[in-house]
Amino acid sequence: MAAVTKGLENLQQAISTCEELDASLADATDAEAVKAKGVVQETLTAFHDVSDKFFLKTMMSVPPTKACRVEAAAVASVVSEQKWDNLQDALEKLQKATKTLVTKAKMDGTTIT
Repeated sequence: MAAVTKGLENLQQAISTCEELDASLADATDAEAVKAKGVVQETLTAFHDVSDKFFLKTMMSVPPTKACRVEAAAVASVVSEQKWDNLQDALEKLQKATKTLVTKAKMDGTTIT
């Protein structure tokens, strides 16, 4: 039964990481860091929007939520090390993973029987 909730666990970890990122970027003045803060806030909004979707209770949610968790951690690593040159790539990967999750969570065209 634990595997069924793995998608939810991954999403919660990604949310926690993004919330920590948001807090660490609160006083950011570097242009890249300010941009990152906006992306992180958009990502948090998207994560909260899908957090109550049925999709997250299914096994199909594990790969996209894991990707979000991994990419959020990658952005956090770049920010903590202040490697601003790598930030844009890390943010793009996080945005792509988030978009994939949101698209799949809508479950358009899926019939539950």
